[in-house]
Amino acid sequence: MSIILTPAQRDFLDGRHYAIVGTLNSDGSIQQTVVWYMLDGDEIRFSVSAGSVKASNLRRLSTITVTVEDGPRYLSLNGEAVVEPADPELRRRLALRYLGPEKAAEWLVRRPDTPRASVRMTVRRAYGQGV
Repeated sequence: MSIILTPAQRDFLDGRHYAIVGTLNSDGSIQQTVVWYMLDGDEIRFSVSAGSVKASNLRRLSTITVTVEDGPRYLSLNGEAVVEPADPELRRRLALRYLGPEKAAEWLVRRPDTPRASVRMTVRRAYGQGV
């Protein structure tokens, strides 16, 4: 069951920040990566290389953390994630969000042969500071 994010948390997540995604490696160590993300309804979504360590980790174990910070304010989210087939529309929306319309089209055609996947996170817990 997902939690209901507060209006302040939703507003913060709708801002253009980077997220630090944490997954668990098979040896129990933590793997972290900075990603572009977006709040989509009550879920966090992001795009990954289909063969990335984080995608492999999430296929094996769906536990995930996402931390978004903005100076002294931050929000940490814990939950479960599902790796899905590539979603070109999600990737386009992320490029527009982070790069703007002028640079998004150019960025989207880079590395066209790299297999992609999409991640959908259900938030189970949210906590932070200043949010």
